[in-house]
Amino acid sequence: MIVRSGKGNKARTVPLNASARQALAAYLAPRFGCESTIKAVAAAWPLGKREAAPLPLWQSQKRGRLTTSAMRQMIDILVRDASTRGLIPAQASAHTLRHTFTHNYLTQHPGDIVGLATLLGHTSLDTTRIYSQPTVEQLTMRVEGLRQNAYGE
Repeated sequence: MIVRSGKGNKARTVPLNASARQALAAYLAPRFGCESTIKAVAAAWPLGKREAAPLPLWQSQKRGRLTTSAMRQMIDILVRDASTRGLIPAQASAHTLRHTFTHNYLTQHPGDIVGLATLLGHTSLDTTRIYSQPTVEQLTMRVEGLRQNAYGE
């Protein structure tokens, strides 16, 4: 997926996993009047002319691009609904969801700061490094796991 106007108005390519691609196909299929398969939606996607503005993925009721505030409102509604069902904490936000993603990514791919920076759209690794700071609990577990022991056990 190409994000054309991300944070800082930067463009980048972000890979989506299979479940996200399928959810996106289910969302887009009614717009194009096709099956909700990834292949059918990709075939139906209007490429248009090169000079024409790309078709917005997330559209307002008037079929224009969603504003940042409209997207924030949508996320707030989704968070409220998901928290009502006990799926996520009520205080979750777009920022905490992004932070959770970064934590999960680094847990599964320890030390891959460069890959994470690419996904997040960071130009500076220092910005991304904030997410890789271990908690006191993590450091405690790491120290406990060291072979060094004062009693030689």
